[in-house]
Amino acid sequence: MSTSSFFSTLRKKSVLLFLAFLFVLFNLLLNYFLPAEQALDLKFAYSVDQAYLALGSLSKSDLALYKMGLLALDFPYLIVYGLLTTGVLLVLWESKKLTVVPLIIVLFDFFENILIIKLINNFPTQKPIFAWLASFCTTSKWIFIGLFLFLLLVGISRMIRLSNKSISSFFK
Repeated sequence: MSTSSFFSTLRKKSVLLFLAFLFVLFNLLLNYFLPAEQALDLKFAYSVDQAYLALGSLSKSDLALYKMGLLALDFPYLIVYGLLTTGVLLVLWESKKLTVVPLIIVLFDFFENILIIKLINNFPTQKPIFAWLASFCTTSKWIFIGLFLFLLLVGISRMIRLSNKSISSFFK
């Protein structure tokens, strides 16, 4: 499949609706497996001490469930939301250049997951560099999610403004 046909497929309404359905489904499942109060990947930033305090507040079975959620759900989820956000940006902006934003989000999320799994695997032994790098990836991911949301809002308002111009010019 060529790059242009891949991007054309992502622009299709049926593909975007399917990805949106999967996005919602994964969010529901992740809420079960990842403890919202302690989940490091849901925080904007955290110190090494905060990371280990969050992990320390979980039982061994909760840590195992957290790790399972990351492995079985969060890795496939990042592919789903990466494709969904790419498709949405393509529809709104008709520019392949902006697809780098979802790619960066996915990459930071991927490394964040690997680092959190390393923290869980080594727990209770502390590996401060892994905790610091995980926090860096988490914060970077959220910054680029903010950029995506900004592009989404501007893109929607741009689309509305352009559609209003074409409608008003029709009545002149």
